[in-house]
Amino acid sequence: MLNICLLAILLATSSSSSQSCNPAVVDYIVRDERGAVLSAADLQSVSALLPKTIGDAGVDTSEVSFASDKQTYYWPESVEFQNGSKLSALEFANAATCVLHLGEVTISYHDKKMRLIFNIEISRNQKDRRPIVDSQRFQEGTFQLDLSDWSHESNKLIPADRWKKIN
Repeated sequence: MLNICLLAILLATSSSSSQSCNPAVVDYIVRDERGAVLSAADLQSVSALLPKTIGDAGVDTSEVSFASDKQTYYWPESVEFQNGSKLSALEFANAATCVLHLGEVTISYHDKKMRLIFNIEISRNQKDRRPIVDSQRFQEGTFQLDLSDWSHESNKLIPADRWKKIN
Protein backbone atom coordinates (compact mmCIF):
# COMPACT_ATOMS: atom_id res chain seq x y z
CA MET A 1 0.00 0.00 0.00
CA LEU A 2 2.85 2.38 0.84
CA ASN A 3 4.45 1.68 -2.57
CA ILE A 4 1.20 2.56 -4.36
CA CYS A 5 0.95 5.86 -2.43
CA LEU A 6 4.56 6.74 -3.25
CA LEU A 7 3.98 5.90 -6.92
CA ALA A 8 0.89 8.13 -6.98
CA ILE A 9 2.83 11.02 -5.43
CA LEU A 10 5.69 10.61 -7.92
CA LEU A 11 3.31 10.53 -10.88
CA ALA A 12 1.47 13.64 -9.65
CA THR A 13 4.77 15.48 -9.14
CA SER A 14 6.19 14.54 -12.54
CA SER A 15 3.01 15.43 -14.44
CA SER A 16 2.78 18.85 -12.79
CA SER A 17 6.32 19.71 -13.84
CA SER A 18 5.50 18.97 -17.48
CA GLN A 19 2.45 21.23 -17.63
CA SER A 20 2.17 23.54 -20.59
CA CYS A 21 2.59 27.28 -20.26
CA ASN A 22 1.45 30.35 -22.10
CA PRO A 23 4.11 31.32 -24.69
CA ALA A 24 6.21 34.43 -24.22
CA VAL A 25 5.56 36.64 -27.26
CA VAL A 26 6.48 40.13 -28.44
CA ASP A 27 4.59 41.38 -31.49
CA TYR A 28 6.08 44.37 -33.31
CA ILE A 29 3.96 46.44 -35.71
CA VAL A 30 6.20 47.59 -38.58
CA ARG A 31 5.40 50.86 -40.35
CA ASP A 32 6.71 52.17 -43.67
CA GLU A 33 8.49 55.49 -44.28
CA ARG A 34 5.15 57.35 -44.23
CA GLY A 35 3.89 55.63 -41.08
CA ALA A 36 1.43 53.17 -42.65
CA VAL A 37 1.39 49.63 -41.24
CA LEU A 38 3.09 47.18 -43.61
CA SER A 39 0.85 44.76 -45.47
CA ALA A 40 1.16 41.06 -44.74
CA ALA A 41 3.11 40.58 -48.01
CA ASP A 42 5.57 43.42 -47.27
CA LEU A 43 6.01 42.17 -43.72
CA GLN A 44 6.73 38.67 -45.01
CA SER A 45 9.58 40.07 -47.14
CA VAL A 46 10.99 41.88 -44.07
CA SER A 47 10.72 38.69 -42.01
CA ALA A 48 12.43 36.63 -44.72
CA LEU A 49 15.60 38.73 -44.25
CA LEU A 50 15.75 37.95 -40.51
CA PRO A 51 17.24 34.86 -38.92
CA LYS A 52 14.69 32.17 -37.91
CA THR A 53 15.65 32.72 -34.25
CA ILE A 54 16.90 35.76 -32.39
CA GLY A 55 18.16 34.93 -28.91
CA ASP A 56 15.64 32.48 -27.47
CA ALA A 57 12.78 33.63 -29.72
CA GLY A 58 11.53 32.20 -32.96
CA VAL A 59 10.84 34.84 -35.62
CA ASP A 60 7.70 34.83 -37.75
CA THR A 61 4.85 37.03 -38.90
CA SER A 62 1.51 37.12 -37.15
CA GLU A 63 -1.73 39.00 -36.89
CA VAL A 64 -2.73 41.10 -33.88
CA SER A 65 -6.26 42.19 -33.01
CA PHE A 66 -7.33 45.54 -31.54
CA ALA A 67 -10.44 46.92 -29.93
CA SER A 68 -12.04 50.03 -31.44
CA ASP A 69 -9.82 52.35 -29.32
CA LYS A 70 -6.75 51.00 -31.25
CA GLN A 71 -4.84 50.83 -27.92
CA THR A 72 -6.41 47.78 -26.30
CA TYR A 73 -5.60 44.45 -27.90
CA TYR A 74 -6.95 40.95 -27.60
CA TRP A 75 -4.89 37.84 -26.92
CA PRO A 76 -5.33 35.10 -29.56
CA GLU A 77 -7.14 32.92 -26.98
CA SER A 78 -9.75 35.61 -26.38
CA VAL A 79 -13.21 35.25 -27.90
CA GLU A 80 -12.97 38.95 -28.91
CA PHE A 81 -9.86 38.30 -31.05
CA GLN A 82 -11.91 37.37 -34.14
CA ASN A 83 -14.01 40.55 -33.91
CA GLY A 84 -11.11 42.96 -33.44
CA SER A 85 -9.38 45.10 -36.06
CA LYS A 86 -6.44 43.05 -37.42
CA LEU A 87 -2.91 44.23 -38.22
CA SER A 88 0.10 42.27 -39.41
CA ALA A 89 3.09 42.15 -37.06
CA LEU A 90 6.54 40.64 -36.68
CA GLU A 91 6.38 38.04 -33.95
CA PHE A 92 9.15 36.99 -31.58
CA ALA A 93 7.97 33.99 -29.56
CA ASN A 94 9.17 31.26 -27.24
CA ALA A 95 6.64 28.52 -26.57
CA ALA A 96 9.28 25.94 -25.56
CA THR A 97 10.42 27.46 -22.26
CA CYS A 98 7.79 30.23 -22.09
CA VAL A 99 10.40 32.83 -21.18
CA LEU A 100 11.87 35.40 -23.53
CA HIS A 101 14.71 37.86 -23.72
CA LEU A 102 14.41 40.04 -26.78
CA GLY A 103 17.58 42.11 -26.97
CA GLU A 104 17.95 43.75 -30.35
CA VAL A 105 16.81 43.25 -33.91
CA THR A 106 17.92 44.94 -37.13
CA ILE A 107 15.23 45.03 -39.78
CA SER A 108 15.66 46.03 -43.42
CA TYR A 109 13.07 47.64 -45.66
CA HIS A 110 13.56 49.41 -49.00
CA ASP A 111 17.36 49.18 -48.65
CA LYS A 112 17.30 50.90 -45.24
CA LYS A 113 18.23 49.38 -41.90
CA MET A 114 16.60 50.12 -38.57
CA ARG A 115 18.33 48.74 -35.47
CA LEU A 116 15.86 48.22 -32.63
CA ILE A 117 16.96 47.67 -29.05
CA PHE A 118 14.01 46.11 -27.23
CA ASN A 119 15.60 44.73 -24.04
CA ILE A 120 12.33 43.04 -23.11
CA GLU A 121 12.40 40.22 -20.55
CA ILE A 122 9.37 37.98 -20.07
CA SER A 123 9.34 35.48 -17.20
CA ARG A 124 7.09 32.44 -16.81
CA ASN A 125 4.87 34.04 -14.16
CA GLN A 126 4.57 37.50 -15.69
CA LYS A 127 1.06 38.73 -16.54
CA ASP A 128 2.05 40.90 -19.53
CA ARG A 129 3.40 37.93 -21.51
CA ARG A 130 2.34 39.16 -24.96
CA PRO A 131 3.19 42.83 -25.39
CA ILE A 132 2.48 44.50 -28.70
CA VAL A 133 4.92 47.27 -29.60
CA ASP A 134 4.11 49.94 -32.15
CA SER A 135 6.85 51.41 -34.33
CA GLN A 136 7.81 54.79 -35.58
CA ARG A 137 7.86 55.33 -39.32
CA PHE A 138 10.65 53.28 -40.91
CA GLN A 139 13.93 55.19 -40.99
CA GLU A 140 17.66 54.58 -40.84
CA GLY A 141 19.16 54.56 -37.38
CA THR A 142 19.28 52.92 -33.98
CA PHE A 143 16.32 53.15 -31.63
CA GLN A 144 15.93 51.99 -28.04
CA LEU A 145 12.62 51.13 -26.42
CA ASP A 146 12.18 53.01 -23.13
CA LEU A 147 9.93 51.04 -20.79
CA SER A 148 11.30 52.55 -17.57
CA ASP A 149 7.89 53.79 -16.42
CA TRP A 150 5.67 51.44 -18.44
CA SER A 151 2.63 50.17 -16.52
CA HIS A 152 2.97 46.58 -17.83
CA GLU A 153 -0.75 46.37 -18.54
CA SER A 154 -1.34 43.01 -20.19
CA ASN A 155 -3.52 44.27 -23.05
CA LYS A 156 -2.39 47.85 -23.82
CA LEU A 157 -0.28 48.74 -26.85
CA ILE A 158 3.23 50.02 -26.16
CA PRO A 159 3.09 53.23 -28.23
CA ALA A 160 5.66 54.34 -30.81
CA ASP A 161 6.68 57.36 -28.75
CA ARG A 162 8.49 54.95 -26.39
CA TRP A 163 11.22 54.54 -29.05
CA LYS A 164 14.17 56.91 -28.55
CA LYS A 165 16.75 57.52 -31.27
CA ILE A 166 20.29 56.91 -30.08
CA ASN A 167 23.60 57.64 -31.80
